[in-house]
Amino acid sequence: MADEETETEDGAEGEEKAKKSPLKLILFIGLPVLILLLAGVGGFLLFSGGGDDAAEHADSSHGESGGDGHGGDTHAAAEQHAEPHYFDLREGDGEVETITTNIRSSDGRPVLVQLKLCFESTNPEMESILQSHVDPIMDQFIMFLRELREDDLYGSAGMHRVRLELLRRVNLAIEPAQVDAVLIQEFLIVD
Repeated sequence: MADEETETEDGAEGEEKAKKSPLKLILFIGLPVLILLLAGVGGFLLFSGGGDDAAEHADSSHGESGGDGHGGDTHAAAEQHAEPHYFDLREGDGEVETITTNIRSSDGRPVLVQLKLCFESTNPEMESILQSHVDPIMDQFIMFLRELREDDLYGSAGMHRVRLELLRRVNLAIEPAQVDAVLIQEFLIVD
């Protein structure tokens, strides 16, 4: 009789194992397969979804604006290919403006920075705009330069950041007109 009870207990454990194994099989095999399938569909949609909008936009612009075949942006295309003009920052008497200001040094000694700048623009009337806004431009530049430390100016990355910030500030000062680039003609750090 004891043998029969053990067999029924073993049989009951075998049935429980049989009941648990399909659930474990679904969880350990089915769930990762489902996750991989969803990730594959998401990746496909992510990488294949962007090309149609650009093609539709290009097709829609060909039918507009009276038969020249270039859409409505012929003026913008002409400005893109226009020759750049270069303008120096000049004082009221016509002298080229040299920006001189002091900056912070790491050890407290006085450090001066001198800059001569040139502006690039495709707009040939930019010189008169720059002349009429010399004071706000200078104010923006000097405020920016005085916030710098001596270490911020060294290296090509430092000079690139300075040029980008000067471009941003000159465009703020002459809004709505825009300068295309700021070129540093002369840069001197005096200890």
